[in-house]
Amino acid sequence: MPDKPDKLDKLEGTCPICNQGDVITITMSVSGSDLSFTTCHLCEAKWWYRDGEPVPLRSVIGGVIPQRR
Repeated sequence: MPDKPDKLDKLEGTCPICNQGDVITITMSVSGSDLSFTTCHLCEAKWWYRDGEPVPLRSVIGGVIPQRR
């Protein structure tokens, strides 16, 4: 799998990985932060952003799934 960019120049347009697919971005508010998921419909590359900064998937999951007590 190709390296993913640290940050997309834009969250719409052509995929920076395959240079062919269109990217789709879904933005939501989670725990007071803007959370965005961007994916390429062709190569299925995926990126997550919190308040405009790239974040790993594991930090996204930790923010949306309640901790067990």
